[in-house]
Amino acid sequence: MIKINRLGAVVSATIFSSGVLAATGSNTADQSKSRIIEEVFVTAQKKTESLQDVPVSVSSFDRDFISDLASLDVGELVQYTPNVKFNNALGHSAVLTIRGFGTPPLGRGLEPSVGLSIDDVFYGRSTYINDANFDLERLEVLRGPQGTLFGKNTIAGVFNFTTRDPDFSGSHYVSVGTADIAEALFEGASSLTLVEDVLAARISLRVRQRDSHVFNTARGEQNDIEDGSARIKIKWFINDSSDLLFNAWASRHRELGLITQLKQASEKSLAEFRKKDPDVETNEFNGTTSMNTHTFSDRDTVSASAKYSKDFGAVSFFESLNTNVIVGWSEMTAPYAIDGDFSPIDFIDFGTEKPNYYEQYMVEWRTGGVFPGLFGIGQDIDFIAGVFASTSEYGTSISQTNGAGFASYAAAGGFYDPASDFSFLEGVYIEGIAIPDIEDDGQAETLFAFTDAESSSVAYFMQFDWTLTDTVSAIIGLRYGEDSRTGRIVSGRRGLPGAGPVTTGQENFDVVIDAEDNDFTPKFTLTWQPTDELTLFATTTEGFKSGGFAAGVFSDDNLTFRPETAQAYEAGFKSKWLGGSFMLNGAVFHTEYQDLQVRNFDGRSIFVTNAADAKTSGFEFDFFWLPPLEYLTIGGSAGIVNAEYIEYLCAPAVAGSDAGSGDDSCFNERTGPKGGANSPAFQDLSGESLAYAPKVSGSLYSSLNIPLFNSGINLLLGADAVYQGEHFIDTDNDPVATQQATTKINARIGLKADDGSWSVILNGKNLTGEEESVLILDQPSLPGNYVSAALPSAPSFHLDFRYQGD
Repeated sequence: MIKINRLGAVVSATIFSSGVLAATGSNTADQSKSRIIEEVFVTAQKKTESLQDVPVSVSSFDRDFISDLASLDVGELVQYTPNVKFNNALGHSAVLTIRGFGTPPLGRGLEPSVGLSIDDVFYGRSTYINDANFDLERLEVLRGPQGTLFGKNTIAGVFNFTTRDPDFSGSHYVSVGTADIAEALFEGASSLTLVEDVLAARISLRVRQRDSHVFNTARGEQNDIEDGSARIKIKWFINDSSDLLFNAWASRHRELGLITQLKQASEKSLAEFRKKDPDVETNEFNGTTSMNTHTFSDRDTVSASAKYSKDFGAVSFFESLNTNVIVGWSEMTAPYAIDGDFSPIDFIDFGTEKPNYYEQYMVEWRTGGVFPGLFGIGQDIDFIAGVFASTSEYGTSISQTNGAGFASYAAAGGFYDPASDFSFLEGVYIEGIAIPDIEDDGQAETLFAFTDAESSSVAYFMQFDWTLTDTVSAIIGLRYGEDSRTGRIVSGRRGLPGAGPVTTGQENFDVVIDAEDNDFTPKFTLTWQPTDELTLFATTTEGFKSGGFAAGVFSDDNLTFRPETAQAYEAGFKSKWLGGSFMLNGAVFHTEYQDLQVRNFDGRSIFVTNAADAKTSGFEFDFFWLPPLEYLTIGGSAGIVNAEYIEYLCAPAVAGSDAGSGDDSCFNERTGPKGGANSPAFQDLSGESLAYAPKVSGSLYSSLNIPLFNSGINLLLGADAVYQGEHFIDTDNDPVATQQATTKINARIGLKADDGSWSVILNGKNLTGEEESVLILDQPSLPGNYVSAALPSAPSFHLDFRYQGD
């Protein structure tokens, strides 16, 4: 048997509980008749089982797919999966959503809605994702609430990474890549035998350097990114039934500059900006920006864990019994600095007052096995039960220094109503003459805010998979958790008094807050398999996401936010046809969220609130086909999702809205009266779409893997299309912050040894030159101006060489 190129199989990455499958077939003349889709095994339910049999909405990407695609980050992988968005282009703030719900960028203080598990260790921050994305065995994406078996805060889903374990075969690989965007990538790993059949180690390394496609004309510097990661895993095979795995890894990320570019600006603003930098323009996709401040985003992470596994075999009335104990520690520090006004004027320097940090300790014990059905009902019961506990310390801070350019920024149109011709600096300067910056001698006004917090969590969980008949089974899952946290939230200012409190609403305060949450999240799944080729399933489950503290805020209006809960329903099918050469899977889903946690920006500051209720519903399907035409594979997937607010009366209004506008319920003594000249503006987003939730997404893939005579070398040809529908990319649903629909075409050509020992592949990405942004924000205190965090729009070409052996 030989494997057909698994890239095609993975793109079909089964959306609803089957996952990515490999194509296999005999290397004979009748191969076109014998090719079948081979199962892949995953750990989506904390145990190894066939992905086709798991009644969970999960997609899986294996190491062959990642290699052939020359994937540079997780975002490139999940774009083939409908209704999942991940992008870490902002460096310090990832975009991560599933079916329209998740963690938006700049969501300071928000626990992630999509959980992250790396080698069975649960991590409490999404920023760890790309740090561990090397020497992968598999990535699984689980959709919908997964609160039964995984750690806290998995209300939208889970990213479950598995990296390669040590072995005694001496397996190794080296991968070297380059691209036309000034990029170099090295990745490699090797397994070592320390004690024959007893102790093995695996060492892996990744180093990457690249331009970030943006040149800063104000500073005359090219923005770039450097990162490096290393991992060591040591596995002790204690005996035939038990082993101990030690896992340690570290990552270092350095990013100079921002990808943020000016999208829209008034003539008044452009005229003033160009006095500082004549090259200022408003094309967000031309790879230039203009910011006078030194800007960077750094991240250092380190993690260590140990996992003990023991298989007891048959014990008493248990047909089989096993146990796992996992302990883990991780630490991350992430300082950053940005030009807070996104312009060449020296007005706002923005960054961390002290490095953001996160430190976590966790332990999980679970046991599983099989025992006979209870009360003589059914056949057997496959169960998992255990306890999860974690403690963490974390801090988030901001520092805003108002520099010498206040007058110039005001002359650019700051602090005035764009609907009016009035500006309090109108006529103060002569047209075409730059207003001189005011020397501050190091005494500029600085506003600062920080939140330091400690939290502890404990959860008890169990899940029973009960085989009732030969064709019917039921899963019953329960999880009870308790969270407690203490936080200190501070806001203050230093230096010469200035306009900061007026422009940001800053107040001085220093408060300590305690909070507790508890949750109970049940799950019930019913599965019916009328034939070996067809499985039907239906699931109802609940999800929970703990509350939190405001992080880096200048106002004490919203210092805490409540927990978020979800009730989810899903029904689907998995099927194989044409003798196992064609796979079709589909599912429909509906989830309602209560007290949805959202990140808002009101033109002056970023804060988190609860947005009442929201819902998501839709369907997803995918197919994978090994047609009679030899060497060809075809796959595709599509999804439709309608994610919208059920009720959100007091959403921040679009910049430029009338002060004091909005529903009567939004106003109180703190906000000021409705219609008040100094009162904030609100809007009603009830019934409107959530941001980062395209209604339609999909992919189509085809691949050819053609043997070149009898040379032992295959020619690889492939092309795929990835579609993403129109959607908002800021939470105020400003029409300007609309990302238009995109259809990206990718293609590849290469040579690969028949035994997989080496490959050379040229990948062309975004050949259609689609223009895409991940975030659009109002330019601070300049109503009507916008900035955009745009991705590279020009096609790029990546040449990758890989050698591997066992």
